[in-house]
Amino acid sequence: MSDKPVSYYPTEGLSYDPNEEKYWDEGALNQELERAFEICHGCRMCFKYCDSFPDLFKFIDDNEGDVRKLNAQHVDQVMNSCFQCKLCEVQCPYTPRDQHDFQLDFPKLVHRYQAQKFKKQGSPTLQQKTLAEPYKAGEMARLSGGLANTMNRVKLHRWFMEKMLGIHKDKLLPDFAAKTFTQTAEEKSWVKDPEQSYEAVLFPTCYVDNNEPHIGEEAMAVLETNEVKTACAKGLDCCGMPHWEYGNLDKLREKAKHNIEKLLPYVEKGAKVLVINPT
Repeated sequence: MSDKPVSYYPTEGLSYDPNEEKYWDEGALNQELERAFEICHGCRMCFKYCDSFPDLFKFIDDNEGDVRKLNAQHVDQVMNSCFQCKLCEVQCPYTPRDQHDFQLDFPKLVHRYQAQKFKKQGSPTLQQKTLAEPYKAGEMARLSGGLANTMNRVKLHRWFMEKMLGIHKDKLLPDFAAKTFTQTAEEKSWVKDPEQSYEAVLFPTCYVDNNEPHIGEEAMAVLETNEVKTACAKGLDCCGMPHWEYGNLDKLREKAKHNIEKLLPYVEKGAKVLVINPT
């Protein structure tokens, strides 16, 4: 093992673009992980965010302060603890956004790690298949006639879900609505073909569509009150963020392409896409 200090400056493995060949190079990624961990361990500004950072600091401290002594399990735990709130990137003074020489973007580094991990894994796990398709989950819940909502409050069922899907038995889960926002939008004639021009087209997101459609209805009420000519589109899907989270970039692109094709005709006639949910 080299006694030479780990440099804070970008290695030859720096890449945040999945279209670059080196993005997928495991050795190049490991160079950047080592560098990023060294920077974060020396800075510690993000100690108050997700578990990634306290875990990282402890692992390095427990290994004589040497980032090079971390093993694969350490790295995996740090990467898996990130839930992409991106507060660390906002707080970090060393980012490409701030045009700093270190070019550190921790959330994108996590994305790169997860993308390589998924590529090696080859196919989604049961948890990933289930949680990454919220529209399918919503459809199944509606077919249950409300039973899904009831079962999500039953301790034995939640124990089973924790063992099978990794959803903590004490996690408060949102109810599924009996009717989607899009169904209500159709009933109220908010769903319109892009034959005319509109000021806005609404992207409700899977959560509003399947779990809390009243948020979409209230958004439309506000837009109508303010005389904003708004349309809703039929057939939108999840934005693809869950697939992005665990590294399935092909599925992410598929979801994005589908939604773009649905929304583009409105945009081409001058509409702005309004998104209710932050993701």
